Amino acid sequence: MSKISPATIYHEPLDVFVGVWKTAGEEKGGAERPSVKFTAEDTYEWLPGGYFLFHRFDADMPDGNVKGVEIIGYSTESQTFPMYSFDSLGNATVLQGKNEGERWTILGESIRFTGSFSDNGKTFNGLWEMRSDGGAAWQPWMDVTLRKME
Repeated sequence: MSKISPATIYHEPLDVFVGVWKTAGEEKGGAERPSVKFTAEDTYEWLPGGYFLFHRFDADMPDGNVKGVEIIGYSTESQTFPMYSFDSLGNATVLQGKNEGERWTILGESIRFTGSFSDNGKTFNGLWEMRSDGGAAWQPWMDVTLRKME
């Protein structure tokens, strides 16, 4: 457990994220451009009270540097982890996370993620997918691997 314990049992699944992570990934290419690798640093910490997890990210993406923050909590009503993200490109995104043991799924209007922890919680691998123009088909967007530094 981290230095600040989660406020309720519902928040405990978030505790595995606490720390500094080095992220590496590959944005999937297509007909218009080849696949491109990227790196990032992600830092997660409990806000005072232990009800919300604060996530800071600094990513060197194929189209340039993107920095941002995200606040993650828990909704007893939907039994999900609402995620509110804001970045240096002006994007504001709302996602819903679900946890099943080591496995996480995150769903937004046009993006989704599926991934799992391994190596005793020190590695987190997954795939982001996206769909455009309200289409029903999900397309691979980027593979990511986070490795805990602390």
